[in-house]
Amino acid sequence: GDLTKVPTMALTVGVGTVMDAREVMILITGAHKAFALYKAIEEGVNHMWTVSAFQQHPRTIFVCDEDATLELRVKTVKYFKEMALSYRKIIQGNYLLNSVQGCASKARKKFATVWA
Repeated sequence: GDLTKVPTMALTVGVGTVMDAREVMILITGAHKAFALYKAIEEGVNHMWTVSAFQQHPRTIFVCDEDATLELRVKTVKYFKEMALSYRKIIQGNYLLNSVQGCASKARKKFATVWA
C-alpha cells in the first residue's frame, strides 16, 4: 500500500503491436495463472482472452512453471514436455556435431601444416 512505490510512468503495448514482433515470449508462472494458460493454449482464439491471439503468431513461445499447468489437460502437458525434450536433444546434437566438426577441421589444418 505504499504509494511512493507505484510507478509514475508506464508503457502500454497493444496486441497488434506485439503481433508485429518477430518473436514473442510469454511468461506465465504460478497456480493463480493456470486458467489464463489454459485459455491461451487449449481453447481457440477468443477476444475475451487476448493472450489466445498468440496462437496465430508464427514464433511465440510460452514459458511456464509446473504450477501454471494445473488447468491444462494431461496430454497437453505431456505433448509440450516431449517437444521440449526433443528440442533439447536436437540443440545438443547440433552443438556436439558442430564441436566435432570444428575439432576435425582444426585437426585437418594441423595435419596439412605438418605434412606440407
